[in-house]
Amino acid sequence: MISAVLIGAGSVSAQDTPSDLQNLVGARASSGEATLKRLGYRFIKTTEGDDRKWSNWWRASSKTCVTIATVEGRYDSIVTGPAADCNQDGGSGASSTGGSDQFEDLVGARASSGEMELRNRGFRNVKTVKQDETSYSNWWKSSSQTCLTVATINGKYDSITKGPAADCTSGGASTSGGSTQVDLSDLVGSRAAGAETEMQARGFRNVKGRKLGSTSYTYWKNDDTGQCVQVSVRNGKVGTILRSNANNCK
Repeated sequence: MISAVLIGAGSVSAQDTPSDLQNLVGARASSGEATLKRLGYRFIKTTEGDDRKWSNWWRASSKTCVTIATVEGRYDSIVTGPAADCNQDGGSGASSTGGSDQFEDLVGARASSGEMELRNRGFRNVKTVKQDETSYSNWWKSSSQTCLTVATINGKYDSITKGPAADCTSGGASTSGGSTQVDLSDLVGSRAAGAETEMQARGFRNVKGRKLGSTSYTYWKNDDTGQCVQVSVRNGKVGTILRSNANNCK
């Protein structure tokens, strides 16, 4: 019986790491990512710990979700997990491929990996604007007429929001809009206190805010026009006023 138990335990252990990925344990993360993509895996998300980070990768063809622990730039372990760990509901086959236009899985990813994945999903970079510690890039997918605004902080994707097609197809600034939109571009560079008073006079109300380093970000909504904008302030002056997803003004 002891022999039987040992054999059974060994078989379970062998299933922890997929056979085609066993040789990646100990490999550099950069090399490992290239191999994973060649084998049909798609990066989903990364979670960071004190001395390591865990990344999830999904292969739709075999419905395999793996969790990879990286320590000091090398793969420390690779184990399979439930489909839910890779943002798959485990239901119909459509669920494993329907995530091609879902973007929550890229939040927290390194910008280089995120850009590669967006291109794999059919997007192309349209423009990028840098403001203090944050850069904002627009990505366009013509087949689905989808425009994304990606905020990157410290080399990682901080947020990804869908916006109007005009943000990706027009040459104007993010704050420009249709004839019913209130123009705020003249407030960029003005003192924050005066800008806030003027925004209220133009029908905007402050919804929420946050501070990152020396820059504060506030979200403003105009109930009449439906506009939602993000205002960045540094050293008491308005740095940018950018159109934001409506969900940020709820």
